[in-house]
Amino acid sequence: MSLINNFGIETSPIWVLLDAPYPNDVSDGVVLGGGYGYNFKRIWKLGGLNIYNDTFIKSLRPCLGASYDTDKVHSNLLAELDRCRPPIIVPLADDILNYLVPDTKQIKENNSSLVKWAGSLLTSKYLSYPHYVIGSLPPDWVTRNWDYNEIQAFIDFGHVREEFEYWRKYGTIQPLPNRNFLVEPSFPDLIWYLNGCLACSLIGTDIETLRPKKDSFYHGVNCGYPYTIALAKSPLDACSFSLWDYDEDQCVMIWRLLNEILSKVPQIGQNYFLFDSHYLEALGFSLCIERCMDTLIRHHILWPSLKHALHFQTRQYTREPYYKDEGKNFNIKYKKKFMIYNAKDAAVTFEIYNEQEKEFAERPHLI
Repeated sequence: MSLINNFGIETSPIWVLLDAPYPNDVSDGVVLGGGYGYNFKRIWKLGGLNIYNDTFIKSLRPCLGASYDTDKVHSNLLAELDRCRPPIIVPLADDILNYLVPDTKQIKENNSSLVKWAGSLLTSKYLSYPHYVIGSLPPDWVTRNWDYNEIQAFIDFGHVREEFEYWRKYGTIQPLPNRNFLVEPSFPDLIWYLNGCLACSLIGTDIETLRPKKDSFYHGVNCGYPYTIALAKSPLDACSFSLWDYDEDQCVMIWRLLNEILSKVPQIGQNYFLFDSHYLEALGFSLCIERCMDTLIRHHILWPSLKHALHFQTRQYTREPYYKDEGKNFNIKYKKKFMIYNAKDAAVTFEIYNEQEKEFAERPHLI
């Protein structure tokens, strides 16, 4: 058995956590002292972080070849975190992330939590002081999948750097975005919000559809129907409502006002041209399609080699933690949660659009 020492000093503001050292750390006797550690430190530096002044790297099971009681390992970790109170915690293993933030645990054991939650600004219910838990993929995985190294450097570790710089400047962590969502609005509140949208120069939009289940006769025959639509006046202000929740006279007024908005106010959407616009036109709405923007297509232009899904763009451009699972398995009992998800999509897409605008301004040759 070989005892592998931690790297750095435990009073550092950033703690990087591994489940155990790698066998190639034995020669130096320090965690991440071998080849995987070389790659990690290289990526850490590329992300704008200082491995020597601000970082403490700890393995939860430091003795190679020894057996450990998991409950005791986790208990000791919490005690050490509570004692040293690092504001930024970076787990590089699913088990550590799942323990600190149980909501990240995947139902299917063969699915990696970090594939979804890497780069997200999370908090642990077990820690009473202000902090963020920002996970990323482990060094051995990144070494085998080297195309990921710049994503880890500039996105995952970019979030670590940004939150650390805010903490260093202000002495506290930066709050998450405070988004205001109006969901399941009363008829007067909805009319008020729609009139506000009509006065906007740009709105974010998103629809959620309900589709026939696999065991339904209509599965594969009917493509589903829009159930809710969200409009966002800004990245922090969105409304989600069902097209079918109001009486006949109210629906007439809502649909006419919504049609006026969609025909006059340019919209921002993710996959808007290939999905949302088709459903909206099928419902009879007129769209000012030539003035609308699609963040999916824009991302293809800006970053052709990256993933273009909304969850990846959310991770790249915003501080919103991963939330896409919130829209799965719709149940009428959780309708409000579904509509919050819908509103969040519209607001986040608006924020992504604003960040893309900055990139196009920096690279005008792409316009």
